Amino acid sequence: MTGACTGTAAVKVDHTVDSIRFEHPSIGEVTVRQDLEFRGEGRDATARLCWDAAFPMAQFLCEHAEDTVRGRDVVELGAGPGLPGLVAAKLGASRVTLTDLPSELELLRTNASFNGFGEEDEADEGSSSGRVDVAACTWGDEAQMSAVGKRDVVVCSDVLYGHHADVARALARTMRGLVRDDGICLVAYFSREKLMHDLAFFEECDLLFEDPVQRTVAGVDEEDKEDLWFFEYRPK
Repeated sequence: MTGACTGTAAVKVDHTVDSIRFEHPSIGEVTVRQDLEFRGEGRDATARLCWDAAFPMAQFLCEHAEDTVRGRDVVELGAGPGLPGLVAAKLGASRVTLTDLPSELELLRTNASFNGFGEEDEADEGSSSGRVDVAACTWGDEAQMSAVGKRDVVVCSDVLYGHHADVARALARTMRGLVRDDGICLVAYFSREKLMHDLAFFEECDLLFEDPVQRTVAGVDEEDKEDLWFFEYRPK
């Protein structure tokens, strides 16, 4: 079974289907599998599913590819199935690295391969798509951050869900540690009932970044607009 989103910023991802498809005229489609069979202790259950901000992020990247990802070096943090990062690759990012916890990389490799990206493969001649690789990046882990390296664009889509304050702060520090001084961080976040639990992230961002620019995404339903926070951060 496949859930689809066609050129819109629909939210409320269907967590009962095996795969999720995003379509847009600029890229055709990206389809990612969800892991509905949770196996193994120590795995993060949230990393096997797409979440609500994935479609708005993908839609925004398609609408603003020239200003955000085309020709740039991109990393997605807490990528889960990797939908926004794979959309960035389809849009012509020079390289995209999909990251998550070390135990959660198999699904990312599967989805990269399914969409025509091998980790060691360069883009086909004449293709506008860049290279995609997969890497572990536990927030705050300096060694893993160093291995990923500095990037032009950091993408974070629905990676906050009531974390402990120290983990939320580590996410903000990881964003700053990975983005180049002239780069940008794009954060899509649904506040809903969990905002108070996630304030530590935004407080840490206030210390590390300039005041964020609030961006809008076409196609978001009125009922979701107030809950969707979409920020562009630039380093201090």
